[in-house]
Amino acid sequence: MSLEKLKELRKRRKEGATIALQKSKEYLLACEREAAEKYNELQQYGQWRLQHQEELFSQLQAESFSPDDLGRYMSNIEGMKVKKSQLEEGLEEIKLKYQQAEQSLSERKAALSMITKKLEKLSEIIDIKKKELSSGDGLKEEDVIDEIVAFRAASAR
Repeated sequence: MSLEKLKELRKRRKEGATIALQKSKEYLLACEREAAEKYNELQQYGQWRLQHQEELFSQLQAESFSPDDLGRYMSNIEGMKVKKSQLEEGLEEIKLKYQQAEQSLSERKAALSMITKKLEKLSEIIDIKKKELSSGDGLKEEDVIDEIVAFRAASAR
């Protein structure tokens, strides 16, 4: 593979990594909005629950009540507790999604950085090669590729 083809391949990889990074950013923002909405829903439910609980208790006090009325009141209260618990669990799930999205964004930033560095190094090698070829001191392209492979092997250790 020629150095120019390798450079084009790395450019395409960089473009792909850039697109993936942008999608990660968009997903992170969507998770952030979803978490804010869930939090607001939980806050509103908490306020409604207190008001509704007071209304139910006032109704219970205003009338003579039977044990069945007290049972329905307790059942309503328990149902509201369950609903609150479900909303809190939903918020925790969204927070977990948000943390995972942050992690993914971080990983994609690192991948893009690495791809960009490799592309810059290759561009420098190509520039040096072109200068050497124009001065007549250069190596054959195959020799340069062998040097790159040897460099990669040495840096991988």
